[in-house]
Amino acid sequence: MSLLPKITNFYDVILKDHHQQVAIKSVEDIKKTKVSYDQRLINENWTFDTKPRDPETGNEIAINNDFVIKYLILERKLSAYKGMDLWAYVADFVNKRDFTKILSIGSGPCAVEMDIASHFKSGYQIDCIDLNEKLIRDATTRAKKNNLNLNPVVADINDMQFDEDYDLVMAVASLHHFIALEKIFRNINRALKPEGEFVVYEPVCRSGMFLYRAQRIFLGFLFLLLPKRFRINHQDYPGEKKIDRFFNEYDRSGWTFECIRSGEIPSILKHFFRIKHWGRGMTFLRRVSDSIYGPNYHTDKRQDRLLMSLLCWTDRFLRFFHILPVEGLFFIGKKKHI
Repeated sequence: MSLLPKITNFYDVILKDHHQQVAIKSVEDIKKTKVSYDQRLINENWTFDTKPRDPETGNEIAINNDFVIKYLILERKLSAYKGMDLWAYVADFVNKRDFTKILSIGSGPCAVEMDIASHFKSGYQIDCIDLNEKLIRDATTRAKKNNLNLNPVVADINDMQFDEDYDLVMAVASLHHFIALEKIFRNINRALKPEGEFVVYEPVCRSGMFLYRAQRIFLGFLFLLLPKRFRINHQDYPGEKKIDRFFNEYDRSGWTFECIRSGEIPSILKHFFRIKHWGRGMTFLRRVSDSIYGPNYHTDKRQDRLLMSLLCWTDRFLRFFHILPVEGLFFIGKKKHI
């Protein structure tokens, strides 16, 4: 390929902005897209039903991907509140009270909730809500087996009211699948008791999982430097082992609810809740450590370990100096009169 086509390709892929073809602001906007709301529900359930999970806990398993674990541990540490990540904070909140009533929205198989509940030393009740009937059924079975006070319920958060008051509402990597964020946050704010809190651990990347321009440029140059074996795409081309020249960016909200309004979550949280903690996550690291490219890094190889550490420290540098926007958030909010 001659120089001019290479320059043109770099401009189209890296410098030219990419974004959702239809900006989703409400359920009604789904009608403007090619995939209906009902079909997205089917696709969403299928996606989560087929994820590999630990049969004992229901947690997703990152097969052949140690890098994503390293990323998650680091983000939870850096975004923590007084040294406590969401898991430790919720346990501390509950253990300081005689009884705590908790609502978890978009809980999936309730794996996180059960893990946290195992550290409770005082009374509690957790209502877990998710639209996936299979995952909720599995959660109900595990909760009974482990004698945990969980009440798993099948419901679509986009279209429901909360009839009870809660001391704590939590959302763990679920808000980026919701459309009616304003309605949901308003209902949560109303459902919180006067001293109640809303605790969130969430990817807040640009809606559709698109990159912000600065991220795209950084990853563009990073991919030019990375050897081919670190650019093998393990997710987007079934049956192939395609090597990407650049990060494969496309609308990942196109057929499910994945990151459908993720970029708006921070601003809407600020509107509906008083901020107690705003824990900033990582900048670009998720993009090279998740299921797309993460399996390319092998911890039994010294070169890979060094590269993983270099990427982690690079992200910390970019995060500290606010050079790139962050894509993760640990948020603690208080009830707000609006």
